[in-house]
Amino acid sequence: MLDRLLDALLKVAAAIGLVAVSSTIIAASACVVIDPDAQLCAVGEFECACTLGGSCDGGLVCDAGMCVAPDSSTSSTSSASTNPTSADPGTSSDASTNGETSETTGPAPQPQANLAFVTSARYSAGALGGLAGADSICQGHAESAGLPGTFRAWLSVPGDDARDRLGDGTGWVRPDAAPLASSLQQLQDGHFYYPPVLDENGGFVAPDFAWTGTFADGTANSVDEFGVCGGWTLDEPNGFAWIGDLGAGPGWWTAYGTLPCASLARLICLGVDQQYDLVVEPTPGRLAFVSAGYVPPTGGRDEADALCQAEAEAAGADGSFLAFMAVNGEAPADRFDPNGAPWVRSDGIPLFTEGAPLGATLATPLLYDASGNPTSLAIAWAGSYAAHAVGSDTANCTNWTSTMGTAGMFATIHIFWEAWALGGGSQECAQFGYSVLCFEQ
Repeated sequence: MLDRLLDALLKVAAAIGLVAVSSTIIAASACVVIDPDAQLCAVGEFECACTLGGSCDGGLVCDAGMCVAPDSSTSSTSSASTNPTSADPGTSSDASTNGETSETTGPAPQPQANLAFVTSARYSAGALGGLAGADSICQGHAESAGLPGTFRAWLSVPGDDARDRLGDGTGWVRPDAAPLASSLQQLQDGHFYYPPVLDENGGFVAPDFAWTGTFADGTANSVDEFGVCGGWTLDEPNGFAWIGDLGAGPGWWTAYGTLPCASLARLICLGVDQQYDLVVEPTPGRLAFVSAGYVPPTGGRDEADALCQAEAEAAGADGSFLAFMAVNGEAPADRFDPNGAPWVRSDGIPLFTEGAPLGATLATPLLYDASGNPTSLAIAWAGSYAAHAVGSDTANCTNWTSTMGTAGMFATIHIFWEAWALGGGSQECAQFGYSVLCFEQ
């Protein structure tokens, strides 16, 4: 299974241009450094990202990770900062020519979210040097990119769980300022706003794997150090350690499978300094969700459409909903207009990267049903092997009429939603039923 999915993901990466999320945010990789000491970056004349530093330049104020003009900020610029590293955030001191100090009142820096990234380099498990060594690797990557804060690797050993290594830190964003998770619970559950797929420089690093040694609940997934390559210090010839699948959601992001200790994988690094109240406003758009109910392979697409519409209405959604399924001669994407409002999950997070609606790579996995409950299945009926591939008898249970043969499937908890199909991820039509993906027209 691991080899099959990795091969599929690599095919996806080779076949498409992978880009970071860019809707309404400025990617760190696109910034021009204007003050290396203060770690300030700018794009254009007036816009700059303040996620990377503690304050803004040119009289601008930090609001929701962006430096904006004071009159356009929704945050109070006169209140005291809650940033624990700023002793007097409302004033600045300048040395005068006569040796005296003058104070000028300026906008108070706003609290900053913790940053989260994946290392740009890969390491064998034994080369990590234990938990302390892995943390040092994360810190080194952060400092090389000018990212502030203290960082810990999402990594466990028996008796020291990853979830307990983050201290009281809350509120994480990626280097491109896209929100990752508001709480430790959301983080360990893998219910990301946007998954950790960017390195410290903002580069897209999926598909790939990261060492974790950690179960889906954030605890060590080994009772002895043999299961974590000698506590992440030995490249044992016969040893294996658990990895997470970058781009995946619940479970898979931290406990996808194992790799030999001598294999190369990345680290997921999380800032731990801030207790940041990360509030993400939903984006208006067309709703997309995973059905809570199942459709049998012989139910036909009409039954799937009816299920989508019923579940959307039960959740209070307006509009017309159809199943994202192929029939003979028609691709799933053919049913929908890509030029309308963006499709969003039930939590209001845009599903596709900007400029690539119905593309092969999602900005974030679908994850949820119409009411916002996490999906219980990792795959859903597709009826073809890509969003823009037409259906055929060999990929859709003989046009959804037979319990013989196989059907193509989409992943519900991964940004490479087509990868399951490209890796040969078909399911027997004899299965009782699966969820379907439901999209608003």
